[in-house]
Amino acid sequence: MRTVLLLLADMTANTGAHICFKLSSAVEDDRRRRVRRFVLWQVVGNLAGLAGVLAFTGLLRGLSLHVAYPLTEGLTAVGVQIVGGMIVLRERVPPLAWVGTGLILSGIVLLSL
Repeated sequence: MRTVLLLLADMTANTGAHICFKLSSAVEDDRRRRVRRFVLWQVVGNLAGLAGVLAFTGLLRGLSLHVAYPLTEGLTAVGVQIVGGMIVLRERVPPLAWVGTGLILSGIVLLSL
């Protein structure tokens, strides 16, 4: 149970960090607002990244590195695509990207066997 919670925490934190970094690159006309927005989202993204690193470190107590790393990176890629791309940023995900997502999930399943 602890491993699953740490895995979810790592995935959530890393997905949040990626979304924050994307939001920091938004274009604004006013230079001062652009700089303020950039710094704000960079700080929030780095704090989320730190939380992800701490969760990953805890996860390594229960899983070996060769399983934990691909598992967390693969789930983060899926989370960024679905949560970040589709829900937060309202981007269209092309069909080929869904095929890639399926392959990532298949690889995760094979690693966990």
